[in-house]
Order: sequence, then C-alpha cells, then structure tokens
Amino acid sequence: MDDREQQRLRRPSFPPEDTSLNLPSSSSSSSSSSSSSSSSSNFSKTFYRRRLPSTSISFSSPEGRDIFASAFSTGGTYALFPLIEQLQTQPEPSYCGLTTLVIILNALAVDPRRSWKGPWRWYEESMLNCCVDLEQVKKTGITFGTFACLAKCQGLAVNAVYGSNSTVEDFRRIVKRTCTEPVASRRRRRSESFLVVSYTRSVVGQTGTGHFSPVGAYDEASDHVLILDTARFKYGPHWMPLQLMFDALQPFDPDTGKSRGYAVLSYDRSSDISADNCNNARSSSPLPISVLFGSKKAKDYLRREYKTFLCNNDDKSSKGVDLQSVVSFWTKNHTQINFVWELVEPQLIPVDPADVELVMSVRRLLRNLIETDKDNSSDVIPPDMLLASRESVGDCCKMNSHIVRALDISPGEALYVIYLASLPLDLRLDVVNENSNDDDDISTAKKQLLAEAALISLAIETCDAEA
Repeated sequence: MDDREQQRLRRPSFPPEDTSLNLPSSSSSSSSSSSSSSSSSNFSKTFYRRRLPSTSISFSSPEGRDIFASAFSTGGTYALFPLIEQLQTQPEPSYCGLTTLVIILNALAVDPRRSWKGPWRWYEESMLNCCVDLEQVKKTGITFGTFACLAKCQGLAVNAVYGSNSTVEDFRRIVKRTCTEPVASRRRRRSESFLVVSYTRSVVGQTGTGHFSPVGAYDEASDHVLILDTARFKYGPHWMPLQLMFDALQPFDPDTGKSRGYAVLSYDRSSDISADNCNNARSSSPLPISVLFGSKKAKDYLRREYKTFLCNNDDKSSKGVDLQSVVSFWTKNHTQINFVWELVEPQLIPVDPADVELVMSVRRLLRNLIETDKDNSSDVIPPDMLLASRESVGDCCKMNSHIVRALDISPGEALYVIYLASLPLDLRLDVVNENSNDDDDISTAKKQLLAEAALISLAIETCDAEA
C-alpha cells in the first residue's frame, strides 16, 4: 500500500457525495430511450461526484470560507465576481476547455454576433467551431495550443505560456495581476483580463488527466488560488496551493509533446470590427464567427504545407500570391476540384433570418468579386467551379448527418476566400474595395467577408504552433 492510499484511508469519513452505483446492464434498458440515455446505459457503474483530495480545500468549507475572507480583504477576489456570474458546468465530459472559454467570453461581455435562443445572442460551446471538430472534441478534448487558437478566433488577446517556459515567480506575478484588484481601480466596472490554467489533475491528487479551469481568486496570506472547476459534477470550486498548481502545469501532454500551461485572456472592445471601420480592420481585431466555413484542427498539416508554399512565393514576389497559384495549389493543378474541402467545409444553413440574409449578401459580394476581379479568367475559376457542390463533396467534406443542412457553397467561392486570406491585409482590402461599392448593404457583407478571410489567415498563421 503506497503513501497516497494510506492517506486516503486515514482521512475522516465524508457525507455520501462520492458514491458509486452499480446499474442494470444496458440490455435491460428500454429501446425507446433517448440518445443521451442510451449513451449513459453503456456504463454499468455510475458516480455521483468525487471527494476532493487533501491537497485541495472546498470553497464552501469553513476553511475555504476563511481563505475567501482573507483574499477578499486584500482585493484578491477581483476576478471572481464576473466569473462566478457566468460559471457553468461543462455539458460533455471532455468539454472543459470549451466551457472554460465560454465562461471567459461571457464574463468579458463579448458579443458572439450569433443567436443563442430566440432573439438572444450569448456564447455557448457549439459556437466554438472555427478550428475544431466538436464531435472529435467530445472524444478527446482540446490541447493548450488549440484553446489559444479558439480564443483568438473569438477576438480575444491571448498571452499563452507553457509551464516549462515559466517559473513559479512568473506564474505568481500573473496570478496577482489577473486576480488582485489594482490600486485606484474602484472606478472600473469589471475585470479586463482573466487567467486560465491547463494542468494535469493527477499532480494535484485528483482523478483524470488534462484539464482546463478559470482561476477565480488569490489569497496572498496562504498563497492559494481558487480553481473554478467546470466539471462540477466531479469537483466543486476549491482552493489549491499556488506552488502545487504550478507543478501541475509542468507535465507534458502526450498529444503535443509540450507541457501544459496558463493563458491570460483579454478583450479590447474599442477594436471591434464594424461597418464603419472595416477598412481599418486588423488581424488582431475581434472576428465574427464564420458564417461560410468550418475547419478542423486535424488539417493543420495541410495548412503547414500551404504556409510553406506562401513563404516560397513571397521570396519570389513582393505583390503577394496570385489567384491562379492559389487555385492550382488547392485543386492539385485543376485535377481535383473538390480538394479544397480538405481545408474548409461548408457551415450549416443558419436558422436566424438575419444570419440567412448575411450569408446571402456575403455570397452575392463574393460572386461579384470573382466576376470582376481583373486577375480572374474563365480558366482560373471556370464556371463548373461555381456550381453548387453538395452533390460532389464526397469524402472530402464529411459533415456526418448534417450534410443535408450544409450551405450549398461552391469550390470556386471557397477558393476565392482562401485567395483573399493568402494576401497581406493591405492588398486584401484593396482587392475587396476595388471590386465593390460602398452601399450600406455591401458594407456589412464586406465586413463579414474580410472576417472570413481573416479567420482562415489566422488558422494558417498559427498552424505550426504545436508542430
């Protein structure tokens, strides 16, 4: 019996909050049960929560309340209040990264520009699909690098640090900066940045492997941080020694060969893209969610190949890549028209009337750009490339059972957006502005099209972050 097991047996008994229950086998369940119920019935043993290990202190325990009082008295709960307003339980066992990001986005009051329910716009996990396959995330979760990429796609400024590249003093300084109320900050309405940790649970004595959580508070007297665990079905919010949390950032993630880490997320509301300032957009500005395309992190190897292609082209020309070169690359010299769907895939048809109109206006603008671009000709993007692609997508664009609800977008349209994404920002703006007018309706479509290109450009730029 090892020391950990002896400590477990010596701990006093707890109320029945960590009980397991043997259930009847799945063969006895009703065939008419829902998909979620049938999924649960595959497990013959279920659990109700887990006991916190001795390394952690429950937020609601007497000792946890004392630490909170100490932290509150010294301003160490500055970040807690906006975070606790948005704290939620992850809807899937592997959604800790997505739910953590949703909490941060809503705490920072970022407008997703997409309907949640009815007329309300609000972030939820299903909106975070710019560079991940949500079905795959349900199985494997996300890596630290993918988390940072997702946050950038939603317009957040991200300072991501791998644990192996940091010291405990650096980490403590970041914790204080994000959790402690600054002097003369009483006039501020809310925190401007939040801290997220990606750590290995086993190091802190908890069950599981990699996990994401927001850090809600810091108590300098005890040197403890408050972990707002999103897996509340397992562990509630709890205090943990800062040194122990830092140690949990050090193990390497077997999926990336890099350590876990921490990230500071912030949002500059003044840099938001609008119809009035789309001509001054920058790649670091908050980007609307893509209404045309989705993409998968698993395709980063293709992005890396294309990034190398673009770098080689930049060495030959200072004017940026031309349309013909982009089309040749993503059609394998016009031998595979649908190869472009290996990089991107059509989004689902939106249900919100405003989103439907936005998609239509962007596609009208896109078609006009293709027709009027002086660098385009019938042999670069021929008419057959502009035909609706749903019937011809085949294996290159698998969208599971949702394929019948995907946008009827053509390979030619996708290729032109990739072309725009491949240009330097100033040239991208020139191409869009030279071939479109300044009507209000066009201005809104132009803003979204530039954002579509910027999202693809960002994915290409960050594709080798974990290579």
